Amino acid sequence: MGELQIYLKLFRVGHYIKNLFVFAPLFFIFQIDLPSITKASVAFILFCLLASAVYIVNDIFDKKADRRHPIKRSRPIASEKVSIQKALVLVFILVTLVFIGAMSINIKLFYVFIVYFIMNILYSTFLKYIPVVDVIIISFGFLFRILAGSYAVNILASDWILGMTFILALFLGFSKRRGELLLLEKKGIVPKNLQLYSFVFLNRLLIFLSVLIVFCYICYTFSEEVMVRLGSPYVFITSAWVLLGIYRYMKIVLSNTKYSDPTTVILRDRKLQSVIFAWVLTFIFIKYL
Repeated sequence: MGELQIYLKLFRVGHYIKNLFVFAPLFFIFQIDLPSITKASVAFILFCLLASAVYIVNDIFDKKADRRHPIKRSRPIASEKVSIQKALVLVFILVTLVFIGAMSINIKLFYVFIVYFIMNILYSTFLKYIPVVDVIIISFGFLFRILAGSYAVNILASDWILGMTFILALFLGFSKRRGELLLLEKKGIVPKNLQLYSFVFLNRLLIFLSVLIVFCYICYTFSEEVMVRLGSPYVFITSAWVLLGIYRYMKIVLSNTKYSDPTTVILRDRKLQSVIFAWVLTFIFIKYL
């Protein structure tokens, strides 16, 4: 593995797709203009750098545990391809760049990044070992992405967007826990934060959350605020794609006998990508045609 690949893996560049939630406020209010896109893009880049710093901190705390993990043992810090001293220097550089960049945009964005970083330090130290609380903390991270995007362009994220984002994040978080439990049970290694989970509990929770996501989304499409903003009573049509997307993801997760990370599923499954693309196109069609 080349040095560039080592640092790309350390930064978890593949997980930057999660930070696209920064653009969600712009998309849902259709404020698509160059100044707004530019500011949101800067916030996206800053969030990617901050997320990388958080991943590195987490890998430092998890170094010993990752060495025993069948997949995570190949991570740069666990495999000692990157020293802890060098990793800490990178964290300092990344955090400094992010905080300076956020201050140059506005103070609210700076506060979002500060709270997000502190929350994840607490997560890495002890909150990740508390079942259910660990997933809730991760889900709050997605809310911070939404807030970062809204503060960057000085718009107010609606309660609908925040609520649905939080439920979707819970859904993805618990599906990831299910995948981890599936992998580690086969290896005979189940860490403390997974010991209180069970497949019956997680399967039922995922089904409940999937239904809740679809229900909340349908309510969102029929809200007067959304129909007025898009200038159409037909926003509910996009619910069909949401239903298909949730069904496809659930089919992959519940029928898979191997570990499946949500990010990996989204990046690799062409059918799921096609559904997401169709959902976006349908929104654009309703708004502009």
